[in-house]
Amino acid sequence: MKRQMIFLAIICVVVCSAGFAGPEKKLEPGVALTVYNDNFGVVRESRQMLFEKGLNTVKFTDVASAIDPTTVNFRCLSSPGAVSILEQNYEYDLVNTNSLLKRYIDKSVTVVVKGSGADVGRELTGVLLAAIGGDLILKSETEDIEIIGRAGVEEITLKELPEDLVTKPTLVWLADATEKGEQLCQVAYTEQINWNADYSALLSADERKIDFTGWVTIDNKSGASYKDATVKLIAGDVRRITKPPPARARMYLAEQAVDKVAFEEKPFMEYHLYTLGRKSTINNNQVKQIEFISPALGVPVKKLYIYERGRQHIYSRGGQSEKVQIKLEFENTKQSKLGIALPKGKVRVFKKDPADDSLEFVGEDQIDHTPRKEKLSLYIGNAFDIVPEHTLVDSKRSRRRVVETHKIELRNRKEEAITVFVDEKFPAWVNWWIEGETHKYLKRDARTARFEVKIAADSTETLQYTATQTW
Repeated sequence: MKRQMIFLAIICVVVCSAGFAGPEKKLEPGVALTVYNDNFGVVRESRQMLFEKGLNTVKFTDVASAIDPTTVNFRCLSSPGAVSILEQNYEYDLVNTNSLLKRYIDKSVTVVVKGSGADVGRELTGVLLAAIGGDLILKSETEDIEIIGRAGVEEITLKELPEDLVTKPTLVWLADATEKGEQLCQVAYTEQINWNADYSALLSADERKIDFTGWVTIDNKSGASYKDATVKLIAGDVRRITKPPPARARMYLAEQAVDKVAFEEKPFMEYHLYTLGRKSTINNNQVKQIEFISPALGVPVKKLYIYERGRQHIYSRGGQSEKVQIKLEFENTKQSKLGIALPKGKVRVFKKDPADDSLEFVGEDQIDHTPRKEKLSLYIGNAFDIVPEHTLVDSKRSRRRVVETHKIELRNRKEEAITVFVDEKFPAWVNWWIEGETHKYLKRDARTARFEVKIAADSTETLQYTATQTW
């Protein structure tokens, strides 16, 4: 495992120490897990451990294979200060055929070689000289050198398991205990585990309201399972200095919890903390989903049609300005039946088909961390039946001045009247003004002029204006 930079270790020790701070309500074994939405988690595990007085070699097994050993923090809870860690080794060279054979070079092994046809095979005992690729090279008891292909080996017998091999990732400590006896000790460390928020929004039939709910998705790639763990989630942009981990292919088991909502949310420093009110088991290679927002029913929403155009917009979006965007906007307030801290995540929007009451997917967008009393805007797709056509009617250019006349024809092929907002985008470094407009506009910011164009059902409306830019 690659060691992360020392700064990460300092951060994690601070986080782990914060987990230890304050009086313990009850000293008992258990696991607590705090997960950050940046593929990063802090595990705090309490176990009963037996020590002899003086120096002890202690093995702490069942740790995550994705552990960062530089972040390990040890504490004796039952007798603070009674046990100190003098040295730590992280053993992750696990038992397998190659690792065993490597440690048996120049040692005696017994190999059963497969037979063929009438040959029943043979048993060969000798000193293992090499195990290279698919071949075993032995010096037999008769001093002969035997080269045996791995495919012809039926069985290899070794006398004992080498001490430096382990069956699972293990922390090995040199501990100094002031007295003999059993102690309740807590170990904290960081490892790779991630969580994110996923939201569902169900549009009403008239598209003026949504039913909004949220789910926590915990993705455990740590290499360990956490049984009956106390689970906390932290949402926010916590700064870390890390190297990107190597990509690893894994199989996943998806599990969706159906329990009642049980997360309690509260501000925590400059972030938000979500605590699950019950214990939960999070297995290795598992994706677990838990509902964390009670469905907010009837949240008022506005559906907007927006046509963006302008030189910078075309460059940044690869010409997508020739589509009319569909956006949904709503307020994260108590008056709108929300008013809670929303972690960043994907929002999937559905609408019910009245023909069979089935929910159909109509678009999705990603939201950032959003505090209460803030507006959310979801760009869910482009309108099929609204066709914009832009024409540059006239253009005059000089050294520090551009005057352009634009005509935008908006064709509404829907069977209902609509309003399309046309956003003309300007570079941030120019002065601009608009003249001769056929429709009123609002200067939204230093770069945007917004026109409001109302179009009757199955009809066409034309917007024309002259924009002057100087610099």
